[in-house]
Amino acid sequence: MQHKKEDLYRRAYDQLCAYMDEHQMRYTPERFNILASACQLQRFTIEQLRDSLTEMLISRATVYNAIELFQKAGIIRHIEKEYGVRAGQYELSYLKTSSVFIICQQCGRTREVKDTTITRVLEDKKLSNFVLERYSLYLYGRCKVCKKKSKITQK
Repeated sequence: MQHKKEDLYRRAYDQLCAYMDEHQMRYTPERFNILASACQLQRFTIEQLRDSLTEMLISRATVYNAIELFQKAGIIRHIEKEYGVRAGQYELSYLKTSSVFIICQQCGRTREVKDTTITRVLEDKKLSNFVLERYSLYLYGRCKVCKKKSKITQK
């Protein structure tokens, strides 16, 4: 299901305002600018988010604080990575998409894989007393570049 970015932003904006009102937090232009960029990207790393912030100069600390706030408000979620892999990714909580990711344990490169066979198996799976809404599957290994580099260093 493709979401309209304006609808995502409106929903996130309303949710953020409600959270900030409830916790007596200030409305700042930086937070809303970061929120708008996050809604445009939908899935992103901190660096990708920072690179997209062209309207105003926003510090790295402000971006991290905003991400933490958005997580607490339930607007975004962290996509987990294991094995000490570099910078994690975030995505909007409203996305009901199910994802399969391949993650290089050496360089941290992450790529989403569209695999209809895996999707069909998981969505057809009958789980007692459980309704599957979405899933994320992480496959860990080495990317082609890192595998090639390790062959060179072994010689």
